Amino acid sequence: MQKTVFVKLATLAVAGMLSQGAFAADGTVNFTGEIVDAPCSISPNSQNLTVPLGKVSRTVFGTVTGTPPVSTATIGKKSTPANFTIDLLGCGATAKGATVTFSGTADLDDPSYLRLANAGQVGVGAASGVAIELGDSAGTKIALGSPSGEYVLGLGDNSLKFQAAYVATKTAVTVGPANSVAQFTVAYK
Repeated sequence: MQKTVFVKLATLAVAGMLSQGAFAADGTVNFTGEIVDAPCSISPNSQNLTVPLGKVSRTVFGTVTGTPPVSTATIGKKSTPANFTIDLLGCGATAKGATVTFSGTADLDDPSYLRLANAGQVGVGAASGVAIELGDSAGTKIALGSPSGEYVLGLGDNSLKFQAAYVATKTAVTVGPANSVAQFTVAYK
């Protein structure tokens, strides 16, 4: 009788150890977030956006002549804007309006624009002579570090629409990667 109990316990122990392989960890999932005192939540899809501005010919900003090519850009001339949205979720009755402020590295020629990463650095190969202009859905410029116009919010979900475009800041535009990063802050009214 004791031998039978011992065999059953040994069998269970072996089966338990063998089943542990089915529960082995193959990776890690990190969850991040924050609980905030705000009338709306920012959609997870809007928290880390990528806005493709496209492959824009430098001729968009002016003429290119000669060998090697030399551009003569018109300062302030913009590329076709790319649209993007920041979605607010579950806005309550206290959420009447909101403004959005974009921050980042300011352009050296016009601090109201977002500077390109590595712009003008020798040997880096990044584009120069352009920056990124941010605007609301109507194309009204939002200066870097300044709040947008007020967006009226309703109960529930709200989409705040924006656009971004390259803008010439010098008469000479060089080619290369034209990337940048901005952060945004939503202020509720």
